[in-house]
Amino acid sequence: MFKTLLLASCIAISANVIAAEKPNIIYLLVDNWGAGDLSIQGSTIQTPNIDDFANQGLRLTNFNVQNQCTPTRSALHTGRLPIRTGNQKVPAPGEPDGLANWEYTLPELLSDAGYHTTLFGKWHVGANIKKLPNYQGYDYFWGTQEGTNAASYTTTPQWDPAVASTPYIYEGYKGKDAKKVKTFDIPAKTTLDREITERAIANIKKQAKSGKPFFSYVGFTHFHPPFTVHPDFTNASKAGIYADTQLEVDHNIGLVLNAIEEAGIADNTLVILSGDNGAGNFPQGSLAVGEDGGGGSNGPWRGGLSTAYEGGLRTPAMIRYPNKIKAGRVSDEIVGDIDMYTTIASFAGANNLVPKDRPIDGVDQKDFFLGKQAKSNRDHFIVFVGDELFAVKWKNIKAHFMATESTHSVVATKFTFPQIYDIKNDPKEAYELWGNKGYAHAWVMEPIMKRIVDLKTSMKEYRNIQPGEEFKGYE
Repeated sequence: MFKTLLLASCIAISANVIAAEKPNIIYLLVDNWGAGDLSIQGSTIQTPNIDDFANQGLRLTNFNVQNQCTPTRSALHTGRLPIRTGNQKVPAPGEPDGLANWEYTLPELLSDAGYHTTLFGKWHVGANIKKLPNYQGYDYFWGTQEGTNAASYTTTPQWDPAVASTPYIYEGYKGKDAKKVKTFDIPAKTTLDREITERAIANIKKQAKSGKPFFSYVGFTHFHPPFTVHPDFTNASKAGIYADTQLEVDHNIGLVLNAIEEAGIADNTLVILSGDNGAGNFPQGSLAVGEDGGGGSNGPWRGGLSTAYEGGLRTPAMIRYPNKIKAGRVSDEIVGDIDMYTTIASFAGANNLVPKDRPIDGVDQKDFFLGKQAKSNRDHFIVFVGDELFAVKWKNIKAHFMATESTHSVVATKFTFPQIYDIKNDPKEAYELWGNKGYAHAWVMEPIMKRIVDLKTSMKEYRNIQPGEEFKGYE
């Protein structure tokens, strides 16, 4: 009896020690979030909760993501360029999509490292019931499976549920088919981000008492059309629905951060906040009939959603880990969304679980985030738009091979010679150096081409998975 009690006591102590050594990890992802959509980065609409959070840790002003929703979410979950995983663009309804079950996702890695894993909100990396988060490593999932625009499908006069799937909000547990909770329509979206927030908070409180480390991924649906706002924020800004949405996003993030404090786990919780791509700057007429949602600021940067310009790639990003990441630090070093997989694994003490049988494009930024080194471990970022290589950023130089100017453009320009820009001095990418400087900057193509050749060589050795393919692994 004594041995049994002693063994149980030792197991409990061991579990608590493990939990103390492994930080809880919360990833807050905002949809279509422009670099200038928070007041600490220039917005005239005040976002005090986000600003305070930014000052409590490390703010990254050169955090690079993919140019659309699905690719970034794929990159965060695999540490691999989305073109490798078959998720290089947002799929149209009915197109093959999702991560191959062979991929070793971040929640699978963290589960194997002893974490409880949950996803609340937008998934958008596979709409099929077998591709939802509860089949990709999450213990629990509550949210939407596809793009947020699905909320407006049933409002169109041509809508026919006999030929197109009705969008739903789902709930699912690991390894079991998710169940439909309710229709995902405009009324549901109006209060969805608040419900995502409340469910994430309830989970924080529950997991804080469990003695087990947890990973919670919270995918907000703001700022994605159709534009809706919780009734508490209707006309709260006196500046339109987009500004109202900025206030709601700030409020919801503040609620989550307060819950972490109230649960008494702030000191052992790594919180990451970022966007999935730049703002769309949606013009009037691009939204559902009767909406007024135009807005969004990408700060000083050119372009936005679905472009390879900086406005599409740079989103707000900040990381807090009290007493470990110095408060008030700001860095313009290049960091990529693909780095978060390896970096989170490192914070969780699970570097050994990062796969060796496939290319992992992300690098471990833990020491950089902790301030143990001044420089990022990344000096470049490669930009695909769909299947095409559009641009490569190397240090403060950007080379464009192709370009499109707007979110809804159907025409892409392919350049005879790469267009070279100094993005440090020319954030609008307006003054082209290759031609205007008498070819003096042609030399930058040598380090840029080396990175392209290295990637193409890797892709030849490890072929890219095709959209929707049930890949079984490399030989």
